[in-house]
Amino acid sequence: MEWPRELDLLHETGWLADTPEPFRAAVLSRCRIRRILRNEAIYREGDPAGGLYGLASGGFGVELVPDDREPYFAMFVQTGFWVGEGSVLTRRPRVVGVRATRDSLFAHLPLAQWDAIVRSEPEAWRWFAHLPLRNQLLAIQVADALMIRGSEARVAAVLLILAGQIRAVGRDAPLSIEICHEDLGRMANLARSSVGQILKRFEQDGLVESAYRQIRVIDLAGLHRRRAR
Repeated sequence: MEWPRELDLLHETGWLADTPEPFRAAVLSRCRIRRILRNEAIYREGDPAGGLYGLASGGFGVELVPDDREPYFAMFVQTGFWVGEGSVLTRRPRVVGVRATRDSLFAHLPLAQWDAIVRSEPEAWRWFAHLPLRNQLLAIQVADALMIRGSEARVAAVLLILAGQIRAVGRDAPLSIEICHEDLGRMANLARSSVGQILKRFEQDGLVESAYRQIRVIDLAGLHRRRAR
């Protein structure tokens, strides 16, 4: 099965990369390519059930809508991330929102196309099950990082989480993370100015290189040591 070459990164990294080749091809060949501008919604909390969305380039923010507060981004994600599995399982409305944090390109697998896959290959549910588990573990990692009291250690933990999302099998450092200081600060529960100061110290110690909307991780082992402080 063939798929658009713009989606090759989704074949090589993230959830699909850990599934068998025939399943990967079946998913990507049925996907539609979508482009979206920064701040536009992929879907909102309460929207009708729909299919899956895989981020090929750019960035997504996962948006929570508490009863007593304004909506906010609880997580920022990178290339290889898929979302929408809840509605695929339950066929109920969306419980979170997803919004583009920068101009992005993504794959959309409509619900009807997923249903066509499982009709032809019931074993597909086995590989689909990896996705909610993967996203649950990611949410646990983020919650654990926010429990870290030290701000430097907390930023190091968040950077390691983000690096893990985009790291393909067999790839070594350095790794580039497409995120701005403001978004990193939101994810680490810190002010943008505090994040800037911490990243400056990390750069001086040879752990990262910081550029416009990008952080390049140079020393993963060093970040692990900083996280453990």
